[in-house]
Amino acid sequence: MPVVYLHPIGLDGEMWGSAALPGALTPSFPGFGGTPLEGKPTFERLVDFVADAVRGRGPVDLVGVSLGSMVAQHVAVRRPDLVRSVVLACGGMATVPEVSLERAATTRRVRMAGVLVSTLERWFSPAVLGDESHPGVAYARERLVTDSADVFAAYWEAMAEHDVRAQLPGLEVPATVVAGSADVSVPVATMREVCDLIPEARFQVLEGPHMLPLENPSGFADAVAAHLAWVDR
Repeated sequence: MPVVYLHPIGLDGEMWGSAALPGALTPSFPGFGGTPLEGKPTFERLVDFVADAVRGRGPVDLVGVSLGSMVAQHVAVRRPDLVRSVVLACGGMATVPEVSLERAATTRRVRMAGVLVSTLERWFSPAVLGDESHPGVAYARERLVTDSADVFAAYWEAMAEHDVRAQLPGLEVPATVVAGSADVSVPVATMREVCDLIPEARFQVLEGPHMLPLENPSGFADAVAAHLAWVDR
């Protein structure tokens, strides 16, 4: 079965590197990584985007981090025919709308240069963030400073609408819910709540912050491989 990796806000399909399994699909959401954005991003449109990306490939295993986790949840509840299983990492079942809208407004006001530091501080551990040679930090910084501030803000506005708490108990596919031990954006307890709502779910805590695939790529890859082995069994 194809494995499809869905990335966080501001990044693109190039982020996965050694964290992705060979042969996986790593699409870039509209507005990032050279994928054109037509109209305002919404979860309905992102579900359609994923559906187009996997067309003709049969039910897939979706792996999402942060925004990618939210999109994977929406695909699983809206288009269960497309999904064999999900790995949901560092992205909860609902946002706090006021926080998302405030980040959108701030981005529109100060542009990407003005939100760069605070975004990286939410994403990475202090020790790694202080290492300018760290490839994950270097990649994230480069992507963020070249992003369109208006696109970045529009995605925050879309995330203000994310809430699948009522739908997750009806999820009929196996799920592995992954938390970062040092995630300050989406704490372990928040991801535990996601796991508790899904009927067939397992929970795993990996060492690292919010941006697990960039700071702990081997651990993340191992977690996905273990998930697929569990699903196959």
